Amino acid sequence: MHRVHFEEPDILYVDFKGATGLDDAKRLLSIVQEAAVQGPVFVIVDINGSTIDKAAREHFSKESSPERLRGVVYVGTNRLQMASAKAVAFALYLTGRLKGDVDFVTSDQAARELVERKRAKAAGGR
Repeated sequence: MHRVHFEEPDILYVDFKGATGLDDAKRLLSIVQEAAVQGPVFVIVDINGSTIDKAAREHFSKESSPERLRGVVYVGTNRLQMASAKAVAFALYLTGRLKGDVDFVTSDQAARELVERKRAKAAGGR
């Protein structure tokens, strides 16, 4: 089962568990669109314990909207899962559909700390 929730002010947290298919990809992009109504969001995607099929990867690559994303942070430790996530990120960069950063971390805490650093940097901090 996949879970998604929004955390103020600008984090959409996605927890993928099990297989992720095309319908899941479509639903997630719809949720990102809704969450980004007030402005771009960071998307933290926990991919531990998940797989993503080719159709879903292609949909993310073709249909993601860069103006909705401040960045994407993948949380995971499994090499196959991370390779799939990197394939999506690479395709997004090649198509120009991602302007923000894509980062890869090994824990939820590291993801949240990274987002805080990015916010501080954007605000002119260190």
